[in-house]
Amino acid sequence: MTLVQDEASAIKVDYGIYDADEHYYEAEDALTRHLDRSHRGLVRWADIEGRRTLVVNGKLVTVVPNPTYDPVGVPGSLEPYFRSENHSGKELRDIIKMHAIQPEYRSREARLARMDEQGVELAWLLPSLGLGLEEMLLDNPTALYAIFRAYNDWLDEDWGYDRDGRIQTGPLISLLDASEAEADVKRAIDRGARFITFRPAPVDIPGRPRSPGDPAYDRVWGLAADAGLVIAIHAADSGYGKYLANWGESQQYTGMKSSPLSEVMSVHIERPMFDMMAAMICHGVFDRHPRLRIASLELGGGWVSELIRRLKVSYGKTPQLFGRDPVESFREHVWVAPFYEDDICRVRDAIGADRILLGSDWPHPEGLSEPRAWIPDFVSLTPDEQRLALRENLKVLSGR
Repeated sequence: MTLVQDEASAIKVDYGIYDADEHYYEAEDALTRHLDRSHRGLVRWADIEGRRTLVVNGKLVTVVPNPTYDPVGVPGSLEPYFRSENHSGKELRDIIKMHAIQPEYRSREARLARMDEQGVELAWLLPSLGLGLEEMLLDNPTALYAIFRAYNDWLDEDWGYDRDGRIQTGPLISLLDASEAEADVKRAIDRGARFITFRPAPVDIPGRPRSPGDPAYDRVWGLAADAGLVIAIHAADSGYGKYLANWGESQQYTGMKSSPLSEVMSVHIERPMFDMMAAMICHGVFDRHPRLRIASLELGGGWVSELIRRLKVSYGKTPQLFGRDPVESFREHVWVAPFYEDDICRVRDAIGADRILLGSDWPHPEGLSEPRAWIPDFVSLTPDEQRLALRENLKVLSGR
């Protein structure tokens, strides 16, 4: 493995890093290659206003602007925007740079070679398009599980869940039907997965939504805990656009567009994760499943201190309603990958250096140009804390 030099940083990192949040770009047949013919009509490519795009369950895919991924955003090209340095007020489309899709975005072999060049020893690879599917299929649970299983079969075939300890991927799981979710977790375990992927959201059963902390899902969490599967919760279409609609804005989720109100409310990023962790803690998931582990990915760390503050306040008022100190529960069970624009020390002070993960988001344009380009942002941590965040914490979670 070739280690790149981190010349821009005073940090000496002479070891391979473990990256908890990288991405693949789905093949064009990712949803259909293994999809039963009875559901094929739910997924189709269409030419709309001269642009080739994807329609799922009669709805236009908006979570990614170009589901063909060719061209696709250059890794790191949106850094000035996400570091709040867009002082000239450019639109995202005028900041992002585009290039042809690269082999390592879709080929496992090419990705391994690229990881060697980047000094990445192990990476968790997460969905791109896949993170918008659940919200599009809530009204058709049978189709949802058929498409998720087809997607997970494609993922295992093209990338593998854990073939060689270098690349690990997490099959998509939905709690919409508890028994179906349980079956999918069992399939993930049987195929050697080290983590499974969820969106941060309530279980939005039409007409009767539930908390993920409802005891109805205890067999799902229990299976994962017993098998050592990490619950990876990643930014997605969480259905929170409906709250924006209540304030007079569009509820459509688009991955590359925002309004001032949606940005300030962080209605698609921090808010859903804050709510999901609050629900899982307050509804006793970790009390009933003390070995369950959660990894928060591409959701930043800005929500962590406020959640801890609210948990302290609530526990001080009504300790009898909690199974244990909720702050201790959070710190024991949850690992967080901050954004590069976050205050890393604040996150460390809130949860400890042993609960911080590096999540580069590579090769998405909202990440950085290379995973190790993130290292200078860890300069305020001690060398021991840096090693925990950049390597050891994910090494433990990944079973390596």
